[in-house]
Amino acid sequence: MSRRYNRIMLGQHGMYADHCYAHGFIGAGFLHDVDLTDDLLDTYQDFKKKYIPVWLSVNPEKSKTSAAISCGNLWTICKGLQVDDVVITPNGRGEYYVGQIKGDYYYVSGGNLPHRRKVVWIDGVISRKQMSQKLQNSTGSIGTCCDVSKYADEIEELIGQCKHKESSSHIITYNVQKTFNERSLHQLFCSSLRNNSIYAQTIFHEKSSTKADQTQKWVHPDIVGVEIELFEDENTLALLKATAPREAVKLYSFELKKSIDSDYQLKQFFFQALSNSSWANLGYLVAFEISENLNDEMARLNNAFGIGIILMTARDYQILYPAKERTLDYNTIQKLSKVNPDFNKFIFRVANFITAPQQLIESAKLSLERSCDDVFKAISDIEDYCNKNNIPY
Repeated sequence: MSRRYNRIMLGQHGMYADHCYAHGFIGAGFLHDVDLTDDLLDTYQDFKKKYIPVWLSVNPEKSKTSAAISCGNLWTICKGLQVDDVVITPNGRGEYYVGQIKGDYYYVSGGNLPHRRKVVWIDGVISRKQMSQKLQNSTGSIGTCCDVSKYADEIEELIGQCKHKESSSHIITYNVQKTFNERSLHQLFCSSLRNNSIYAQTIFHEKSSTKADQTQKWVHPDIVGVEIELFEDENTLALLKATAPREAVKLYSFELKKSIDSDYQLKQFFFQALSNSSWANLGYLVAFEISENLNDEMARLNNAFGIGIILMTARDYQILYPAKERTLDYNTIQKLSKVNPDFNKFIFRVANFITAPQQLIESAKLSLERSCDDVFKAISDIEDYCNKNNIPY
């Protein structure tokens, strides 16, 4: 059998990649407390038949599809990949570690990724920027494992061009001892929104006149946004604003979190987003990391309450579940405008755009744009910002 190449995600956004690199292994966390040493079946079909019921007993709220995906990823890492197969794994900074599997399955009780294979990593990293667009798309796919063997020639060429890595001690310090602030994600997300023609602004809760009231966290959105319908033809835009001004804009509310790791967190954050977005046309819960085990519950909550869910990265975002559009709640808009000056100014500038005469539309749009969060001009600026703020890139 020819050598295979597989992209392995070691935790969300490669959060365990540095640790695995430093200690010479890859691993998986599915069925965390089950030692497979004496019961690692040879075929995926037999493994699935035995362990999908086990997985569902631990995750009773999940679907058989989720169980099959999780068990498939677990079997691939533990048994499917062979000695001398090549693995590449993202380290969260726009780079990939590359190694060869050099041992069979072993189990480490209590480890973050207890199901492990020994790997000999090469002394270098592949930059994502070096990859072809097709390889970038494949290695960026959602999931723990992704077979990229059809790009073997390109990967081998990239291995030959690998840049020398930094010392492992430096890498571990970067990922373990430093973390990032939730609000540092705002500029990244607002930049991504602007790329999709949504003008977004952070609402600073601490500026509110009711900032001492802890219940206000269930009133204020983290970020507000507006999508403006701008027709190239001036007369068409003028007609829209004259006959249906409400259709000229859509108002968004975003609740942004660093991570959603558990069912409890999902429900807490989801209903906070529901409360904070009652005023807007569209409300979203946004997170930088979301546990793969929460898909079924996210789908249920989205269907029941209409709040959308977004998974963001440093450079983009993915709408996992779209929000259901609603009419504006003007009573809540008035309440927020009274207690928070940021929100008040945002609403003023949106209203100013809607009511601006034709000759002042561009001026009103520019005023709105200037009040929004700064956006990045180039990819290199995003990378520098992430490195400065310890955000996985």
